[in-house]
Amino acid sequence: MMFRKKLLVGLLGGMMIFAGSSVNAAPPEMPEQDETWQAEEAEHVGGWAKYFSAKYGVDSAQIEKALQDGVHPADIRHAAILSKLSGKNFSDVLAMKVDWSQVADKLGVTDKQVKEFFQQERDEHFARRAGIDVKTLQSFMKDGYRPHDIAVAAGIAKASGKDIKSVLSKRKINNTWDDVAKSFGVDLKKIMPPEHPPVGHHGRHHRK
Repeated sequence: MMFRKKLLVGLLGGMMIFAGSSVNAAPPEMPEQDETWQAEEAEHVGGWAKYFSAKYGVDSAQIEKALQDGVHPADIRHAAILSKLSGKNFSDVLAMKVDWSQVADKLGVTDKQVKEFFQQERDEHFARRAGIDVKTLQSFMKDGYRPHDIAVAAGIAKASGKDIKSVLSKRKINNTWDDVAKSFGVDLKKIMPPEHPPVGHHGRHHRK
């Protein structure tokens, strides 16, 4: 039971950990670039309410109310995902929150559903960022490459006229993506958008 609780909380919360979040168990540490991607998308579309509404099909007015009531985006995301997977009303799901694994049990949402949903969401984001289809991204991931690295390599490949695989092969333990970009005559800062850390009401993200 404890393993299941940590798994569900980690899957739902690992990518967006905010100051003051009421998640009961500390999610595992995630790579910085993986922890930021949803905040980037939210900023791009004009804020969390618009982002969550478009992403999960939740009424933006309900999200705005939750934000105004002081609910952190991490908990809003938990409720939105469980609402989508269970077919229940977002506000009703949010009101159930004591422990997200218990809420999932009550809604009949399994760990497998959450894991598959989360992975698909992540893969779609990085595929868009890389300018490739999801199946191609997943093929590189099966070879052991991280989604973020695939996206960076795709940017360098596009700017240099090379293929992604040849760019990925240049990334070693003793160099950086900036080094790789320079070796292809590419300025990494010009091809990759800056990443912004997710922020809570106090403008910092939470780590335990």
